[in-house]
This record gives sequence, C-alpha cells and structure tokens, in this order.
Amino acid sequence: MSPHRLDPASDETLVKYAEKLEDDHAAWPTWRTGTYAHDDVPTHVEMFTWNSDRSGWIGDKSNFEVARDLIRSAADAGRVDSEVSDEQVYECGGGSSAWDVAQLFVQVYEGGCSEDCPGTHTPECRPGCDPYVDFCHGQECEGDCHGTRTYTPAFREAVALVEYVKNDHPFLNEDDYYEQRNETFEKNLTEALDDIRLSYPYDTAADHRSIVEHASDALWELSHWDPDGLVDWNGAGEAYVHGRTQHFLELGREVMRNEIPGQLAITSA
Repeated sequence: MSPHRLDPASDETLVKYAEKLEDDHAAWPTWRTGTYAHDDVPTHVEMFTWNSDRSGWIGDKSNFEVARDLIRSAADAGRVDSEVSDEQVYECGGGSSAWDVAQLFVQVYEGGCSEDCPGTHTPECRPGCDPYVDFCHGQECEGDCHGTRTYTPAFREAVALVEYVKNDHPFLNEDDYYEQRNETFEKNLTEALDDIRLSYPYDTAADHRSIVEHASDALWELSHWDPDGLVDWNGAGEAYVHGRTQHFLELGREVMRNEIPGQLAITSA
C-alpha cells in the first residue's frame, strides 16, 4: 500500500539532502550536458536508484518507479501538462547491470539568482572576492534576488519519500513490490521447472502439467524465501519429485478403479 501519512521534511532535513549538490561527480547537469566547466552550477541531486545486480533490487525498483510518479505529480500539481516535471525530474539508465544503474535526479531549488547575476557583494561572498574586479555569480553571493530561492515541490516530495523509506516502511507501495516480486519468481520458477523436466524425458506434457499442479503448494512456498524472487533450484527439484510421485500414484489408482477385461465387475449390493 502507498504511505498512509507522508510527513513533510523538516528544514534541517532538506538542507542535508540539498548538500548533495556539492558532490560534483553525482550532480546534474554536468554529466548530462557533457560540460565540465569549472563554473557549471549543479542543479539536481540523485534521490533514488536501483540495479538488478544488487540484493533487494526489486524493492529498490518498486520504490524508484513509485517515487518517480509521485514526485512528478508533485511538480506538476495544478497544471495540465508535464513541462515542470520534465525539467525538475530526470531519469536515466535501466538498472540492468552493475554498469547500468537507474538513477532519478531531482531539481533542488527554483527561483533565486540567475547564473549570470552579479549580485551584491557582502561578507558572505567567496574569500578574496574583489567587488571592483570580480563577479560573484548566483550562489556565490548574497545577491539582491537571493532571498527568493526556494526548494522545488519535487525536491520536497522526494526528500519526504526517501525519509519514509528510511524510517517508516521499506516499500512506498507494498502491493507494487509484491506484484513485481511474484512476477519475477514465476518467471524464474518456469525456467527451473523446464530444466528439471529434462531429467524425465519419457514424461508427457500432460504429465508435467499434472506434476506441477500436485507440487504447487510446495513450489509456492519457495516464493517466500528470497526478496528478489529468486528460486532455490534444489527446493524446486524436491517439490517436483514429490509432485511426480503423487501424479503417478493417482494414475495407478485410476487404473485399479477401472474394470479389468475378463474379470467380473464388482458391483455394490
């Protein structure tokens, strides 16, 4: 289920996450634009990530996708288009391997000084700044427009969601997580059963379907063993053997219940 109550992040918490802008290697837009100029001002920070090579990746993927939609909705609140969220929320990567990490970047501030704003020189300017020679750009000074800079609704929502996962519940939407985990488990189980079936080349397709049906309860129990829907192939093999035994015992009982040619049929009195 989605969060029952999403508390707004405190100012102190917002400041803590906004400090990620100082990590140039993970800051947007330097890596996105391909420009690494010294004065390139980062605007977005990474808030959610996942990749399938990491333990717990289905939970990360579910949170990533649920958070992305909630953050975009917060950014576009009251609008009929997605122009704001297209700028404030950026998704990259597919998360399919250790070299392809899915990342969700969110814009931290809106308003405030433009990048070419010279501002007003104050004691808060960078050390050594000469007001008659240097220009203090944007965030490097207490410019006339400095007080108008605010956190974006997208960033506020993103921080609240991260804090919810960290402190209240591991999943933003529990139903979505279990649905994704079960889909992955069923796919992995089918692959395991197809491999196990090769050990019984004389069994028919109908035999296989019946065996799986007889083993279904034991096979489904395996789904609770791993948070990422992985299948214990030894456990699947044991369950299959049990189901196969039950299948052929049932066939044997049906044969014994049938009338045997040349013998008198047993009838009830």
